[in-house]
Amino acid sequence: MPQRKDVASRSIEIICDLQEEDGGILATRTDDAYPFVYPRDGVVMTKAMSRHGLQDRSKSFYRFLNGVKRPGGEILQRYNKGYPSVSQHNEFDINPIVLHGIYDTYRMSGDKVFLENLWGLVAESAAFTVGAIDASLGLVRSVRSIHETKELEEGYEIWTNSAAVRGLLDASRIAAELGHQEEAEGWRARSKSLMHSMTERLYDREARVFLKNLRSDGTLVRAPDIAQLSPFYFRVCSDDSVLEATMRHLRMTLWRGELGGFNRFRDFEVVRDWHWYTGGTGGAWPLFTIWAAGFYDQLGMTEDAEACLDFIHRSMTEEMYIPEKVAPLRGYLAWKENETGFNDRILRGTAKVESGRFRTSIPDHAFWACPLGWAHAEYVLLGESREREDDESELLELKAK
Repeated sequence: MPQRKDVASRSIEIICDLQEEDGGILATRTDDAYPFVYPRDGVVMTKAMSRHGLQDRSKSFYRFLNGVKRPGGEILQRYNKGYPSVSQHNEFDINPIVLHGIYDTYRMSGDKVFLENLWGLVAESAAFTVGAIDASLGLVRSVRSIHETKELEEGYEIWTNSAAVRGLLDASRIAAELGHQEEAEGWRARSKSLMHSMTERLYDREARVFLKNLRSDGTLVRAPDIAQLSPFYFRVCSDDSVLEATMRHLRMTLWRGELGGFNRFRDFEVVRDWHWYTGGTGGAWPLFTIWAAGFYDQLGMTEDAEACLDFIHRSMTEEMYIPEKVAPLRGYLAWKENETGFNDRILRGTAKVESGRFRTSIPDHAFWACPLGWAHAEYVLLGESREREDDESELLELKAK
């Protein structure tokens, strides 16, 4: 098995290779399924680069976003290479995630001029996020979220709302650093209020887990979803007893048995459209398995963490590339037979899978989107201290019973 420090070093090389001259960071290389700038992915990659002293690269990414944001400050989830043409709208986790990334870059660089130059973007993004909060429910309503699947995610979804809590908290910190006290107090209050609404409406106190989604018609989506880890991923919930219950729930429902690795959700349980299967939604995702490894480590569950790392390392190619997902070949072939929307993006992905270029130690499986920059960034961040700052812990409305 490879040494973790070697994989982390290789991951930084891969991430840097994905950055364009204009500062945008592609999700995959141009010959693969996602040759676009996805800000959701890019923010995590800037965090990884900053941990390796590459803060100037991180700053250039946020300057790129400042140049392509829409009037009113909305940042969209997909920008095509070379020009700001977008394909996805109404993914309201993006602005607060960018706020988090800007603050992280400042925290790692100490460059206050960078912060001052991006104040306009910060103020617009925070205002946009506040504007997306439903007045009656106190939650952000989004159309798509981390899985970019309207059928699953339209409504008041846990990832989007966790991101908004974090983004508004970090926006308040930026405002305080720059002396904008009124904005700092207002955004902080909004962040705490949003966290309270999450614990009131998206938390199952009996099961001790956060739920995926509250649909606009009032239906709670209780199907297991890796996004139930969002409050912990964004470090807005610090109750390890709830984290442990969540990990136990996801291990029973989304772990891939002997293969190892976590699904993002169960095959066709909520989304029954073959298009969203995309060559292996029913497969295991190294990206999310890296999350799990970190959370298991946080909880002191060493054997479970090692099982996750074993799967991740077996999923790597000889070049230490980490794919987006690892799907049984029969599932990939079934998807291909049923898919009706073969656009250029999907065709690039299938060509890469079928070229036979990449090999791992997992036989009879298809490897989609390889290497995936976001997965490599999460590997770099694996093991990062999860100690909470004092004012972060104030956000916690949820108390163990």
